[in-house]
Amino acid sequence: MIKIGHRGLAGIAPENTKISFIKAIEYGLDMVELDIQLTKDRELIVFHDYNLQRIAGIDRRVEDMTLKELKEVDVGSFFDIKFSDQRILTLEEVIRLLRGNLKINIEIKINRKEARFISDKLIAILDREDFQDQVIISSFDHKMIKYIKSLSPTIKTVILVSSLTIKPIELINSAAADGIHPHHLVITENFVREIKKKGFFINTWTVNDKQEFKRLSELGVDGIMSDYPYFF
Repeated sequence: MIKIGHRGLAGIAPENTKISFIKAIEYGLDMVELDIQLTKDRELIVFHDYNLQRIAGIDRRVEDMTLKELKEVDVGSFFDIKFSDQRILTLEEVIRLLRGNLKINIEIKINRKEARFISDKLIAILDREDFQDQVIISSFDHKMIKYIKSLSPTIKTVILVSSLTIKPIELINSAAADGIHPHHLVITENFVREIKKKGFFINTWTVNDKQEFKRLSELGVDGIMSDYPYFF
């Protein structure tokens, strides 16, 4: 089973920061999940929220700020003042930090207006960094996932789902994806069996309960995402 740190290891360090990714390396995880979105000057940065309010106490949207402006923001003190030196990272910076240590699950935040530009830029970065075989690309925007697969047929892609109103196999096939990342509460024995029977893989998020971790492990999911290293 693949051990995946959520936003680095967001339970023990500020999410999506250098120290959080370093902690994931130190704890011997296999992969980290992170989030990417576009800045005002069209750079891809690693940050989850569309707004800086929760993390930095600043009521501004990421898409309205330049990379230079975002680099000045303290994104560690919300977790603990000792992390006040932590700054927002670009995707390239994280790839160079993790190369040779961890694979990356890159979640693309939904941005319908810039979906194609983000996809094109992401694939260009992965090509330039020679890192395509070290990533899984995921998104709740299933059309974007399908487009990415058309750009790079060998790259691993998955669809994110928080609930299911359509059969999972239909969702996966419609996005030309390699697998699915459902919320852990969606997962049942039949769900896992159906996915595996069709040759797809299934990783789940975000599991911070010992009993739930045990249940999912026994069901045979391929990977589990957690904020904490202790369950692994």
